[in-house]
This record gives sequence, structure tokens and C-alpha cells, in this order.
Amino acid sequence: MHTLAVMRSKRQTILLEILRTRPIRTQEAAVAILADEGIPTTQATLSRDFVALGVIKAPSGYQLPGMSSRNAAPPVSVEFFDTSVRRVEVGETIIVVRTPPAHADAVALRVDEISDPDLLGTIAGDDTVFVATRSPMAAKRLAAMLFGYEPSNERS
Repeated sequence: MHTLAVMRSKRQTILLEILRTRPIRTQEAAVAILADEGIPTTQATLSRDFVALGVIKAPSGYQLPGMSSRNAAPPVSVEFFDTSVRRVEVGETIIVVRTPPAHADAVALRVDEISDPDLLGTIAGDDTVFVATRSPMAAKRLAAMLFGYEPSNERS
């Protein structure tokens, strides 16, 4: 058991070192990088490591929250959100997103595609999406990252 913990720690340390400098495009690439370091691993193990490290999936690849390179693509579907979101409000752990009529389902689907450990899920109506998050801090972070939300200046 001790050996497994040491291997997990070494694997996660290598992943963190890489992710602090650049995103990793795919999980297959991460498995290959680890293999080059002499640490064979499976995609399932890597996936658990990503969750444990709080790694998120962005268009540029897997990365640490808040990390972005100058050449990285913008957060998931920013252009889509710019045209499909009318107003954003944050209430504790819930982000309330107002859309034009019949757009809420598409917005919720795009949010659900995001891999972030603080994102619990969405509920969509016709013109409103509720985004459930783990904490008030996570709600503000995700609202800012996805929708350009600023606490003192709610988007209208």
C-alpha cells in the first residue's frame, strides 16, 4: 500500500509540474508523458489524478484552474456565451443565467460539457439556467470565467 501512495504522489507531482507551465492536450498525451518519465499508468488512474488535483478541461487541453497561457484558447464557448447570455447573477452556490427564449437548454449543455470539480450540474428552463456549484467562491469563480461576471456589476 505504501508503494501505491508513493507512486501516486510521484505521478501527481509530475503532472503538477507540467500543468503549471502548459496545458496537456489529451489524456493520452498525459499517459505518454508519464510513461516517458518511467511511470506507466492507465487512463482511469490518470482521470482520478486529474480530479484529485482539481484539473479542468479547457479548449487548449487539461489545465489547473486559473492557469492560462497566452496562446491558450479562451474558456469554453466564450463567444457562444457572449451571444446567448443576457444576464448573470450569483446567489450563494447557484449561478442564475438569463438567456433569450429557447436558449437556456443550449447554454446548460455547454456548461455541462465543462470539466471542473466545483461544477455540480445545471437545470434549464426556457430562458433561465441554474448552475449548481460547490461553494459561493466557486460560483463567483465559474461565473467570472464563463460569463464575465463581476460581483459589483451584474451583467444585464
